Amino acid sequence: MAFDPERDADLVAIDASHLFLPSRTYIGARKDTFIRRFMLDFVELFAGHLTPDIVRAAFGTSDRNAREDLFADLELPVR
Repeated sequence: MAFDPERDADLVAIDASHLFLPSRTYIGARKDTFIRRFMLDFVELFAGHLTPDIVRAAFGTSDRNAREDLFADLELPVR
């Protein structure tokens, strides 16, 4: 995840994916939080595949199943 082939041209990456299980990182906020622009900017930096509309929709859902349905068709990038 920290290796960038363009920036780190002088390094060699060795695939070790067989040693580690994939994991997800979750971003959360208090219920009924007003989503400010800086919060959307942070999510975009952290997870560029999430649009502001998707983020607002996720924060607006009331339960875990609704959030999982929202992301059901979204393909997560693997790094």
